[in-house]
Amino acid sequence: MPPSVGDVVIGSLAVAIACVGGVAALTAAVRGGNWFGYVCALGCAAFVAGVVGQRSYPAPGGTPSTAPGPWDAGVTIPLIGLHLTPVAVAGLLAAAVGLSLLLLFERVPDGAVVAPAPLPPLDEDDTV
Repeated sequence: MPPSVGDVVIGSLAVAIACVGGVAALTAAVRGGNWFGYVCALGCAAFVAGVVGQRSYPAPGGTPSTAPGPWDAGVTIPLIGLHLTPVAVAGLLAAAVGLSLLLLFERVPDGAVVAPAPLPPLDEDDTV
């Protein structure tokens, strides 16, 4: 069964959100020095690869007796009604675990708190 237009739109939005999340995780990992950002970015990349490389099972012209592979849609998300590959589900779980670890073990900057400079004194009269 080929994907419907709604499936393509939802898949495209999910890939776009995962790409933005991966870039944000990489930025946080590079700037913050926390390597859990790389775990989140790797999960986002695996999710994108799982959605983009998805195939229908059984493939047209294929025999239904063959076992589905990691790129065949086999996992159904109940509320949305989408079919995801095991690669996409593993990427989604890795991104969620990486994000939770990134937020849990975020580094606190070592520098002392810099007090803001004092404001200049106000003039007594308001005339120009």
